[in-house]
Amino acid sequence: MVPRRALLAAVLALSPVAAPAAMAGTLTVALDPPYQEGVTGAGSWSRVPVSADYTCTPGPLEAVLDCPADEIFGDGAGSEVDGRPVPVVRSARFGTFPVGEDVVVLTVEMAPGVPLRVDATAPPAPVITRPLVGEVVRPRAIVTAAYTCPFAGDRSGPAAAGACVGTVAAGEPLPTGSADPATWGDRTLRVTARDAAGNTAAASAAYRVEPAPVPPPPFAPPGDLAAAPPADLTPPSARAPTPRLRNPRALRPAPGARLARRGVLRWRAAGGATRYNIQVFRIAPGSYVKVLSAFPRGTSLRFPPRRLVPGQRYAWRVWPYLGARGRYSRAPVGVSWFVARR
Repeated sequence: MVPRRALLAAVLALSPVAAPAAMAGTLTVALDPPYQEGVTGAGSWSRVPVSADYTCTPGPLEAVLDCPADEIFGDGAGSEVDGRPVPVVRSARFGTFPVGEDVVVLTVEMAPGVPLRVDATAPPAPVITRPLVGEVVRPRAIVTAAYTCPFAGDRSGPAAAGACVGTVAAGEPLPTGSADPATWGDRTLRVTARDAAGNTAAASAAYRVEPAPVPPPPFAPPGDLAAAPPADLTPPSARAPTPRLRNPRALRPAPGARLARRGVLRWRAAGGATRYNIQVFRIAPGSYVKVLSAFPRGTSLRFPPRRLVPGQRYAWRVWPYLGARGRYSRAPVGVSWFVARR
């Protein structure tokens, strides 16, 4: 009786490799898609299902008794849950003349010496702890990006490089703009986790950069006294980027002058006035944005800190309140404008 012989054949993913030529029958396999680093996988892991097409070729005076059926290796094939490789072994049986049997054993590999392993599942999403979603931060505030990328349960584990990458590195300050309003607005931190097979998961946290709300004016309206009625301020335009002046000599500083952030506004006294309504507006494209409405009794007002944005232009006007008549004057003392000093 002919003894059994165990034959071993390795296979390349790109082209079938047969058992040694000295053996009669051969078992080969073709994998589709073939492994390509960075395309179908990474780090010797496939991140897509792999189909296996087996071919059993008998030698002279042999017949195929048993040949593996074609199959598809899906997520988790070729490894334990913790990523340890589990060899994928298949075999074919050939009947020999006159009476005997050959067994050919094949270890399915993606490349010579590279075991077949499939991880087609994305890793857990990154966890962002700062900024908070919807958080509002002040211009030039120091806010540090904080996030982690957990890989618990991921078969292939974290990538050797670039496993947890954000638009801002963890521990580094987030962009929070400057004194220039053009740097304010919505911002987003994006973080991507990448496992060894090249699967990715992403998370993001949107935040907003904007200045603190304007605090109440330094002088509240006395009693039921309301602010003065709107003046005739035509919206700024390319042709008229500053307000139409009115009696500018009654106001200081002079039109277009630079005012320090704690500078003093002064105006000429109006007969019968018991208070004044000082209104200051930031000149924005196509509109005026009120930043201050104060009600001093005297003829000067020190501008509150942190109300002015350096380099911005501001319009201002002074309305006398005629106490004996219980109303504002029909026209303001004056209308002028200044530039916040940088």
